[in-house]
Amino acid sequence: HLLSLINDVLDMSRIESGKIHLDEKPCSLPDVLHGLRNILQADIHTKQLELYIDAVDVLDEEVYCDKLRLNQVLLNLLSNSVKYTQAGGIVSLRITEKGGAPAGYANYEFSIRDNGIGMSQEFVAHIFEPFEREKSTTISGIPGTGLGMAITKNIVDMMNGTIEVKSKQGEGTEFTVCFTFRL
Repeated sequence: HLLSLINDVLDMSRIESGKIHLDEKPCSLPDVLHGLRNILQADIHTKQLELYIDAVDVLDEEVYCDKLRLNQVLLNLLSNSVKYTQAGGIVSLRITEKGGAPAGYANYEFSIRDNGIGMSQEFVAHIFEPFEREKSTTISGIPGTGLGMAITKNIVDMMNGTIEVKSKQGEGTEFTVCFTFRL
């Protein structure tokens, strides 16, 4: 927990000082998805959740991107879904290739969805601000620094992507992250 806290603070510090640089290299999207499944499997099993990962219309699986940062964004969102979803719940990641990209590029939409505790609309408005946490999660003792979403948003911005969130208390949350990657 302490190591996680220190890493979050260091990441935020690097982002704010402009010290994080993207390292674009060839990257296999199926490899990214398999890696995420492997990392999450133990927590999914422990919490008795269902994990669904699928791809829709993904014709271009090999892209140039910063694999480490893409993983960090997706893992952060998926980890939150696991953390805030009760036993018997469902967490899913769907990647969809969208049209309209310039030649030599492809548009990807990553949808991370859960049927967990959800968030109030008041909190959703502040979710990407550093150190913000929903009151119900601090009261219930769910651990966290309140930095994960701020870091995620900053990395998505650095990668020229977009991130949106829809949530309803008691029903769950959906994050939609969009990127354009060079093929």
